[in-house]
Amino acid sequence: MPSTPPGFLILDDALAGARSGDALALDGDEGRHAAKVARIGAGEQVLLTDAPGRQVLAEVTAARKEALELRLLADPSPAVERLPRLTLVQALATGGRDEQAVESATELGVDRVVPWIAQRSVSVWRGEKLRKGRAKWAATTRAAVKQCRRPGIPEVDEPVTTAALVTALQERAADGSLALVLHEQESVGLMSLAEQLRAASEDGLEEIVVIVGPEGGIAPAELEQLRSAGARPVLLGPEVLRSSTAGPSALAVLSALVGRWG
Repeated sequence: MPSTPPGFLILDDALAGARSGDALALDGDEGRHAAKVARIGAGEQVLLTDAPGRQVLAEVTAARKEALELRLLADPSPAVERLPRLTLVQALATGGRDEQAVESATELGVDRVVPWIAQRSVSVWRGEKLRKGRAKWAATTRAAVKQCRRPGIPEVDEPVTTAALVTALQERAADGSLALVLHEQESVGLMSLAEQLRAASEDGLEEIVVIVGPEGGIAPAELEQLRSAGARPVLLGPEVLRSSTAGPSALAVLSALVGRWG
């Protein structure tokens, strides 16, 4: 069986309006990695993906020191907009568990990731850590996109405090978004909302926001603030999952329920 071509990202809008046979240069960090690290040469094929979800196979026509010259082998696929969009609000966690969650969520199709500095977050980003932390999560999503060959590159928002998150949820609720808070002490299970979620999706629900707390859980006062902003606490399942697995597990269930899978 032929091997799957390696994937690389187009971080500008170069695929918009492109056509089969067009020439394209893969430069910057992606081109440098392709040429110097992956050592991809003329005649090989690569799969290109951009942020809106366009994808296309391309053939390398020339390999320079830190870039590749490419020829598109087809028209790029259309930009992808799968509804409802899935957003993960992931509380900062220690031991790399938050990054694990971001990586798995990307592989499972998340559209947007929001780093949350929760009250009980042991890991806290301040000052330069805010920029570096967000950049690291963005790099994690890009690596996961290339690994799983999915269309589209998830957005990674600026880190938010609880107050900022509450404000954002209130604004999004006004636009029709649905927010779910995963909470191990809630009695209402996510699966019990299956029919409601399917109906909402069929009626044009645009976004579902999944909120995951840190290792120590969501503080009671925070939970009340989220609830007052329109978020609905739900129980994912009988087991208490780590912060690294809770969000991706919920996203997988939601993708099946609202028809993004299958």
